[in-house]
Amino acid sequence: MSDALMPIADKLKRFIRLLSSNVDGEVVAAVRALNRTLKGAKLDIHVLDDSISQANGKEYTEAQLLKAREIGIAEGRHLEREEQGAPVFHNVNLDDEPTWHDIALECAAHPNQLHEREKQFVKDMVHHTVRGGEPTEKQASWLRKIYARVR
Repeated sequence: MSDALMPIADKLKRFIRLLSSNVDGEVVAAVRALNRTLKGAKLDIHVLDDSISQANGKEYTEAQLLKAREIGIAEGRHLEREEQGAPVFHNVNLDDEPTWHDIALECAAHPNQLHEREKQFVKDMVHHTVRGGEPTEKQASWLRKIYARVR
């Protein structure tokens, strides 16, 4: 472990252990506490990452580190949205789950299985989500039901 991390090592261990909790709120709180503790020591998550990388003898490329960061950010957003009861589909590139646009496109690809009203709704969702737009909770619920039926 890095010398800079030694004074806060016990706190970091507690927060890292909390990351395995089944309670989403505890995980989010642990991440925020971890970041606050690092910031209080005038450090950041990169110092912790470098320390772990050195400890296991592996060196990671910048692209690997950026990908891991993207996944971490996406997971944090997922947990926050899930905690708030918001729709939780993610970008397929990060979480292997379809985007809202992918879902709308899949539904649109099966027009024979859709009622007229559903066809118009799906068409609207394809246009609305093309640049990352997201449906309202009610729209998300309806789109999920159609998606489950046409798959």
